[in-house]
Amino acid sequence: MLLLPSPVTVVYNSEFSVPADDVTVEFPYIKGCEDGDFLYGFDGENLVFKGQIDEIITKSSGEKITVKISARSMAGILLDNEAEPCIYFNASSSVIFERHLQPFGFNGYIGDNNPYFGYIKISKGMSQWQVLENYCVNKYGKKPRITGDGIVILNGGINGEVLCFGNNESYRYISAESRIKRYKVISDVRLKVKQGNRYGSVIKNSLADTRLVRRRYVDALTGGGSVGTADRIISTSNGNAFEIELVCPYMLMCEVGNKATINDEVIGSYDGLYVHKIRYTADSKSEKTVITLKKEI
Repeated sequence: MLLLPSPVTVVYNSEFSVPADDVTVEFPYIKGCEDGDFLYGFDGENLVFKGQIDEIITKSSGEKITVKISARSMAGILLDNEAEPCIYFNASSSVIFERHLQPFGFNGYIGDNNPYFGYIKISKGMSQWQVLENYCVNKYGKKPRITGDGIVILNGGINGEVLCFGNNESYRYISAESRIKRYKVISDVRLKVKQGNRYGSVIKNSLADTRLVRRRYVDALTGGGSVGTADRIISTSNGNAFEIELVCPYMLMCEVGNKATINDEVIGSYDGLYVHKIRYTADSKSEKTVITLKKEI
């Protein structure tokens, strides 16, 4: 493993709704760095990023030579690889892991080994990530997550500490901004449950303003949707309608999905939040972490 010199700049992004984290690091040229395949990032002794290198740029300007490396976390490998078409009946987690994850360098997963009682069809053109995602959504009702050190969490749950933000709390910040996005809220979903052209059943959003109409349609008869699909559309829209952005003047490398609270004199106090997005930037003069919090669904 080649130890890189102190970076000139670092940009790291992680988002709950995006499978792969990404990092771009620029540092003074060192011999052999062009031959690297993987990038590892540590916070002290803790491995917080592991990913395959996507791009290496060597730049010469006068006597100064720098190298910029861009990499995505392990989920990027699954996004880039096509899965072999097949159909699984009553597949267990170990089967999915051994056939679709282990060959790409994954060392372990967190989740039970009970089979999913049903079938999963892998169509031509599906990525390895889509296979994993379909399995987890069908079995657990949630999308999987891959931690910074490359462990697959099948049910998507993060069991880390609750991050408490506030001037008198564990994690301080220098600015806070709350956003109410009313355009995100779906007022109702109409379902087709009988033969014909009408979407006669209505699932209403009890949290929506009755004066504002934003409607969606779900074919529960032939389109593969269900009442559960309608409920998920509404709950997801409610979760996306409110967020808080915090700027922390230090590096905070937590997992997206971590539970969080905030106690702020201006925007108020909130429990039941989770870390939706992390953006860490650093250069030779300063560093900061921008944290986006959303309400748990």
